[in-house]
Order: sequence, then structure tokens, then C-alpha cells
Amino acid sequence: MTLYDSSVLIDYLAGDSTAVQYVESRLDERAVAPPLVLFEVYQGEVFKSGVADFEAVDDALAWVTVVETDREVARTAAMVQNELHNAGTALAPRDAFVAGTAVALDETLAVADDDFDVASLADVVDIDLL
Repeated sequence: MTLYDSSVLIDYLAGDSTAVQYVESRLDERAVAPPLVLFEVYQGEVFKSGVADFEAVDDALAWVTVVETDREVARTAAMVQNELHNAGTALAPRDAFVAGTAVALDETLAVADDDFDVASLADVVDIDLL
């Protein structure tokens, strides 16, 4: 069971072998992402050269379930950020929200960028850094 950050999904869409292998090895498991992550992926379509093709993104990521977020998820994300802050580190707010969503849903967080390479994060969330 994995919650995907946009970094993995973007790499997957680009055909990055590490991301593709990671995803394909977990296709029989639950794959989720909060709406914020999909928004970040769609932003890649907005700013690419040529016409944005949101349908192609939807088709390519049909295996990902978008999960609803609520007050409890927001609170958990803030608690994750607070714990990191108290340990002397922090995440960007959007990354703290993604990490907190993984914690709230008891999912492994899959990331593929250095934004999540933060001391103490592995103490708070089960994380796979590709």
C-alpha cells in the first residue's frame, strides 16, 4: 500500500526506469495520492510545450486512486511538520501535507526527489526514497 508523491508519478510518466520498475512491482497493491499530488502532476501539462493533454495523464495514472482529505489529514500533516520542526528540520508545507496524508492513511510514502530527504522524516513516516 503506497501513497505516491508527484515526483514519482512525474518520473513514471517520463519513463524513468527506477520509477517505472517501482510502480510495476506494486501494481497489485493499493496506490493512492491526495488531490494536491495530482494537481502538481497536471501542472506539468500546463507548462509543457504544446497542448496540455490532461486525458493522457488520467489514462496513464488510472491505477492511482485519489483519496479525499479532511480535517484529520490536515491535522496529522501539521503534527508531522511539528515533529520535524521540533527535531530541527522541516518540509515545505505541500510536502508536509503529502507526508502527513501518508501517516494519516497508514500508507508507505513513495518519493523520488530530495525534497523529502530530511533528517528524522523516516522516524515519522514509512518512506521509500527512489
